[in-house]
Amino acid sequence: MMAVSAINAQDVRRTFGVGLQSSFPSFGISAKYAITEQSVVQATIAPFGASSDGGSVSMNFYGLRYIHRFPDSDQKSVSFDPYLFAGGGLINYKTNFTAFGGGTTSDNMFGYSVGGGVEAILGGKFGLSAEIGYGRMSFSGGVAANGILVGGGLHFYIN
Repeated sequence: MMAVSAINAQDVRRTFGVGLQSSFPSFGISAKYAITEQSVVQATIAPFGASSDGGSVSMNFYGLRYIHRFPDSDQKSVSFDPYLFAGGGLINYKTNFTAFGGGTTSDNMFGYSVGGGVEAILGGKFGLSAEIGYGRMSFSGGVAANGILVGGGLHFYIN
């Protein structure tokens, strides 16, 4: 009876989820896979693009992070699961402002972040999260930017 109970808990606890994830300044589509009930890996792809009469900007983010969640043991219709995360990714950007005499620039940079958050689980299938953390982006030429990140996500969990 104990083994059956553990299997059912994993099925209810969100094995695979797809949705949207944001950690300012990036946001995009996301997939989560629970290795165990506490250990989750998350991949995020965030393509951006904007253009105007003066030029265009495109930015892409490809990231992976580990999430350690502390699941609510009660199987309620709404539960709150706090978590910690650490991850990294590659950011690629390109600007083209020829109308302003700026020309075209592009760069690749690596970024990482650590932090924590809480995910509200609605009806066992939808996760709505809010988080805060610290992040750093390293540009070429040894320049880096770091600071506080605020983000959130919305995921639909498929067992």
